[in-house]
Amino acid sequence: MPKHARGSARTRLLAAAEDMLREVGMAGTGIKDVVARSGAPIGSLYHYFPGGKTQLVSESVQINADKSRRLLSKFFDGKQTGAAALRSLFHTAADGFERAGGNKGCAVGAVTLDLMPGDAALRDICKRTFDDWVAIIAPCVPFPDERARRGFAITAVAALEGAFVLAKAARSGEPFRDVGDSLAAMISGTARKRR
Repeated sequence: MPKHARGSARTRLLAAAEDMLREVGMAGTGIKDVVARSGAPIGSLYHYFPGGKTQLVSESVQINADKSRRLLSKFFDGKQTGAAALRSLFHTAADGFERAGGNKGCAVGAVTLDLMPGDAALRDICKRTFDDWVAIIAPCVPFPDERARRGFAITAVAALEGAFVLAKAARSGEPFRDVGDSLAAMISGTARKRR
């Protein structure tokens, strides 16, 4: 049974759209392709998503954004150092990327790259998601002031998105591991100097 053949037609459509956003971005995600991948009848798409592709993409990227926030919160929960959390996050991303076949990026990042001037609602979802990631990471960074912690957290988010690009080009999770190790070393050195 295909992955998307389980659940309601609405759930299958959302899951198929989320997968496609990770693989080919918003521009490459066509309605007919989503329907074919989901196994749902075409009529169910317009029943559940009367706003068409825009509504389907918005809801799919919001689901992905919610998942990503929960995932980051597990890594940056204060149970380990910021360096260990970064290393673990990036190594876990590398493993997941490789398990998925080396061709899936971040849905939020992919949609962000495809935004057009009129995509205000989608832009808001993407911006909020990245802002939330920064807010989750910043408190775990061992810098003395809030501005420095936030700046490093923005760097970590940019590095995560960049690692997706490099990993996709290489079809390897190694860029995630390299970047995660480098970021962890940066703040480990800072933590040692402060002692």
